[in-house]
Amino acid sequence: MTKTIITLGALLIGFISFAQNQGNYFIIINNDSIQVNLNNDLQYKTSSGEELTIRITQPEILTYSDDMISFSHHKSLSVSDSKIAEGIEQCMIFKSTGNGFMVQKYRTINPSSLTQLILNEITKESISYGYSKTEREFKKKLKSGQTIEGIQATLTYKGENEIYKVATYGGKDQGIIVVTMLLSEDYPEDKEIIELFLETLVIKEQ
Repeated sequence: MTKTIITLGALLIGFISFAQNQGNYFIIINNDSIQVNLNNDLQYKTSSGEELTIRITQPEILTYSDDMISFSHHKSLSVSDSKIAEGIEQCMIFKSTGNGFMVQKYRTINPSSLTQLILNEITKESISYGYSKTEREFKKKLKSGQTIEGIQATLTYKGENEIYKVATYGGKDQGIIVVTMLLSEDYPEDKEIIELFLETLVIKEQ
């Protein structure tokens, strides 16, 4: 989140927090809480009588970050976080089209052996429906220097393609599984979402 604030003299800006669900921001200045909206000017008068113009803006591309990974995504998309089981967490972005990606984070095991299992699980319904499947090796060197490795599967049915990528990176008793799903190629902007994710994904070594 970009913070565009004019600060003069003894004016102390404590922090800015974003209430995503309401679309509102809160600025705290010297313990005064002021609610503002994005891209709207706010006039604030200091104790000395000086009037300042404050505006909160947000870039088109935001960064999701936790203690294991980080990646970039468009500001219109929300990252969903959930706990799958003890020591396993998941974050994901999926559009209503079914296109998107997820990362499963493992804190107690190395998930590198789960690639085929995960791929089979997410493609089984399409296979049962009648899609044919071809697989090839998938590797991607990340921005942080590590390489995720796995499988790219293309499922085809009556000229329509679904493209799945499942890749892992693991260390001692930890690691991640990366899954991308492009269920329809009719939405080029969805493909760009996946590409941006893969190009900006960072694994933070523990």
